[in-house]
Formats: sequence, C-alpha cells, structure tokens
Amino acid sequence: MTLVRETNSQPEKGQKAAVGGFSLIELLVVAAVLLVVLGGVVSYITLALQRSRSEQTKVDLTQEGRAFVDEFERDIHQAGYPNCRMFNTGSNCSAHFNDHTMAVGLVSASSTQIVFEGDVDGDGNVDSVWYRLVDSAGNFPPTGTCPCTIQRGQKPKVAAPPLDPSQVPLFSQELQDVVNSGVPAAGSVYGGGLPIAGNVLFGGGTVTNTAYYAAVTTFKDFPVFSAYDQSGNIISLPRVITTVADQPVLSCNSATAPCIKSMRLTINLLGSGASGYDPKTMVRPVVTLVGNGRINN
Repeated sequence: MTLVRETNSQPEKGQKAAVGGFSLIELLVVAAVLLVVLGGVVSYITLALQRSRSEQTKVDLTQEGRAFVDEFERDIHQAGYPNCRMFNTGSNCSAHFNDHTMAVGLVSASSTQIVFEGDVDGDGNVDSVWYRLVDSAGNFPPTGTCPCTIQRGQKPKVAAPPLDPSQVPLFSQELQDVVNSGVPAAGSVYGGGLPIAGNVLFGGGTVTNTAYYAAVTTFKDFPVFSAYDQSGNIISLPRVITTVADQPVLSCNSATAPCIKSMRLTINLLGSGASGYDPKTMVRPVVTLVGNGRINN
C-alpha cells in the first residue's frame, strides 16, 4: 500500500499568503504603451479621413465641371439653328441679324466670353446664350484675381441687334474655382492669365499660388475659350459679328476666309484651401476639363 502525504496549502498561523499581480510601475508602462499605440491609430484614422476628404473634393470638382462642360457642348452644337439660309433669304444673312426668328450663330467670341444664338432647348424659339468669365470680385472683363467664375445666361432673342443690351440675360448658372484666365496675344495658344489669390500651405505658407502653379505655364495662362478653323488651326480672338471683317470668320459665309468651326472650353479647377487640400503634400487638388463643340454654321 502506498501512503500519500497530504500537504496543507494554507499558511500557518502568523504567515501571510503570497498574492500575484502587477506593480504600479508595470501598470504605468503598459498604459504608456497602449497610449502610444492608440495615438498612432487615431493619427492614422485622422489622416485617412483627411485624404478621403481631399479625394472627395476632387470628385466633386470633376462632377461639377463635367456637368458644365457637357452643357456647353450641347449649347454650342445648336448655335446658328435655325439660320437665315434655311429660309431661302439669300446669302446676305447680316440683313436678318435683328430677326428674332433666325439665329445668327456666333455673335461674339473672345478668350473670356462667348455669345451665340440658337434654339438650344428645342422649343422652337431662338435663344441668346452668353458664357463669360468673371474674376473673384465679379468683374467682367476679369481684371483682378482668380479663382474666377464662369457664368451662363440664356434668354429668348428679341428683335434687336445681337449685342444690344436687351439681349443680355440674367446669369443663373455658374461654375466656381476656375483659375485659368489667359488672354493670349494674337496667334499664341496661352498667356496673360490673372494671378491666383492666396498661398500654398506648405513651406509655412510663404509660397504664393501663382508662383507654385507657374511651374506649369498653361495652368493659369490657358484661355477659357479658344476657337479653331476647319483644319484645326487656332483663330485669333476676339471676334465680333458687328465688325464687317469678322462676319465671315464667325458665320463662315465665305468660301475662302478661314472661319470658326469649333469652340474649345478649357477649365482648370482648384480645390478649396480650407478643407480640400491633401494633408500629406499640403497642396489643393486640381482638375482639368476640356470640352469641344463643333459649330454647324
């Protein structure tokens, strides 16, 4: 028979039981480590939220700009419809410029404004449609600083000269945060853009937006509106239908003179400086959109 000796795990009288646990120093070390880890997680989440907001700003800029460009293309395709040649009135369409039932087509084209006539909404009435660029103070022609705004207005044509004040519509649509405002010299593609207000956020905010974005010359110096002939050659602007020399260029009623067959809308958009900047690079997101409209004149 095997004898088993039982041991009493209870401490004898007068002795204290050993208690397991952590010391205060160990608890402080663990708390410090958890605090560092938690701080890193919070910092990563904050950065991810900021990057997400920057990307959302870029998406918003693209959607707003794309909608505006699409509308411009639809409008410009209707420029000149219906025109005087459809009514067998002869080749002298200038005699019918004041007729509210006939569309002149392109009325005025410059780097910062385009005016044309056409039935743009398909209701059978000729409309006078205006697109123009105004500076940050709302001035036209733009003379101050950008970010600028492109405005759009439309109203039924009245029996008056194409650029008569009675033809000027209320500008009910606009696209903001536009930073290209070039007015290039004759024959040039770009140049003469307005300064871009404000500074970039990196470098302590000492670098101006104009200096930073001047690294890409065309960013602020490219014109909003450009005109091209049937061969894709650029046509110098401005052109106004009230000038006899410009009428063949705008209406294409000459078989020999180069004329405007397409208009190009170029928009460079700059994101918000308050909430749209990239937290890693401290640079505001930029979006470039281009629309081309062929004119059936």
